[in-house]
Amino acid sequence: MTDQTLHFDAKFTDFRFLQGYMARRIAARNKGAYAWALAGVGVCALVLTAAIVISSEPFAAARLLPSVPYPLSVYLELIVCLLLAIVSLAPAIATRRRMLRMQVSDSSPMLGPTTLIIEDNGLVIERKLMRTKYLWPAFQGVEMTRNTLILPIDNGMGLIIPPSAFSDEAARYAFAATVSKRIQESQSAKP
Repeated sequence: MTDQTLHFDAKFTDFRFLQGYMARRIAARNKGAYAWALAGVGVCALVLTAAIVISSEPFAAARLLPSVPYPLSVYLELIVCLLLAIVSLAPAIATRRRMLRMQVSDSSPMLGPTTLIIEDNGLVIERKLMRTKYLWPAFQGVEMTRNTLILPIDNGMGLIIPPSAFSDEAARYAFAATVSKRIQESQSAKP
C-alpha cells in the first residue's frame, strides 16, 4: 500500500454542501417526525391567518359565538386561535429539541472518555476512536460560561471543556489562563 497525500482548499461551499447532505440524511431517517413537524407548522399558519381575519373583521367574527357578548366573543376567539397555534407547534419543537441527539449518538467517536493535552504548539484531544490536534492560531480565545470553558474556533464551532474536567475552580482558572496566554502568543506571532 502506498502513501498518498492529498492537498486541497476547503471552501465555504464544501461546508454548505456537507451541512445540506447531513440534514437530508437526518431527514431521511426521521421522516415521520419531520412530517408531523411540518404539518404542525402548516396548522399554525392557518390558525394565525384566522386570528388575523378575526381581528380585522371583529363584527363578523362575533357572529360565530352569538351567545357571548360582542367584545368578549372576539377576545375568546383570538385566545383560542393563539392557543391552537402554540399547541400546533409542539411537534416542531419536540423535533428541534431531538435534533442534536439525531446528529450525535451515544456511541459517537465525539463522545466518551477524553484526554486533553497541552503541547507547545496546540491542544491534543484524545478519545477512544480518534485523536485530534488543534494548533494555537486556530482558537479565537477562551470563554467561560456556567463554569464551562469554551474555546471558539469559528462562529459556530469550538471546543468545550466541562466543569468535571477540573478538580476545583482554581484549576479551571489556571487552565484558562495558560490556554489564553498561548493563544495570545500565537496571535501576536502572526505576520
